[in-house]
Amino acid sequence: MESYIKDQMFLNEEAIIFGNEIIEAMIVLALGSNLLSLKSKKKDVDILRTPKSLDDYKKVPILYGMPILFPPNRIEDGTFTYKETTYTFPVNEWEKHNHIHGFLHDKPWKVLKREAGKEGVVIVTEFLSSDFPSMYPHFPHEFKVNMTYIVKEERLDIQMNIHNIGRESFPWGAGYHTIFNFPFISRNDYSDCEISLPVNKQWELNGRSLPTGKYITLPNKDEIQRRIIGEGREYDDIFSYDEEKNRTNEAVLTDPKAGIQVRYQADRRFKYWVVFNEDGFLCPEPYTWITNAPNLKLPVEVTGLQELQPGESIHLDTKIILDEI
Repeated sequence: MESYIKDQMFLNEEAIIFGNEIIEAMIVLALGSNLLSLKSKKKDVDILRTPKSLDDYKKVPILYGMPILFPPNRIEDGTFTYKETTYTFPVNEWEKHNHIHGFLHDKPWKVLKREAGKEGVVIVTEFLSSDFPSMYPHFPHEFKVNMTYIVKEERLDIQMNIHNIGRESFPWGAGYHTIFNFPFISRNDYSDCEISLPVNKQWELNGRSLPTGKYITLPNKDEIQRRIIGEGREYDDIFSYDEEKNRTNEAVLTDPKAGIQVRYQADRRFKYWVVFNEDGFLCPEPYTWITNAPNLKLPVEVTGLQELQPGESIHLDTKIILDEI
């Protein structure tokens, strides 16, 4: 199958368009290497929420495309202490006095590789911490992150590689704020639409949207693993991945009217799913750590808090697969 890469201006920035006869994707390096568009060409459907103008994007940048979260979600009061090092991030959610969504999604990245051929498309981008000395007071470590986007047939593979290139270990958590247009064609018509999640526990949240450390009983756990309907329900919830019952860690979005089912797969390092929605879009967000993980008085096996040693790298895999139904 023939594939292609082309350059184009989008929101006054250089964008990379890539795809094949089935799907087409777009990333914008200057806007956090954000995957700002993913389309089903056969169905002529925009899978991800793409801004129509620069003004729309500037209002809430985190609500478009697939922003890269490092660290993901909220940190209480923007600070935590880990092994005698105190980390302080800007408070950017003032009404709840939290830091939210980290520092990779709003900075420019570089492209390292772009190839297209019969086997598919490969795009590799890089974020290097030393390019942003202003970050050092908040996260005093040297690291780099590489994103690899691979289009092959009806699938987009998204790989994140985090490298500790400094002399000290550091705590880490990562995720994606993936904003799907859902339903895919009739934004407010949820009839027959289904969303399923591979989860078995829901976390209790306080008034600041932070986990209390307790779980909420899920009487409809099996139903959530089969399907949940979005109409009339507002989500801003955190769930744990049920790896015993679900070999494949995937959220499935089905829209019969659009004739599309999206399988959003994450590897088993993504132990948590946040679900957030507003009218016309839905965000199933895979995370490696639970919201506010470093501040929770719980074992790291429960929170997902991990440490990256000097010279060590971590590889994270996700996939978005478009199926016709």
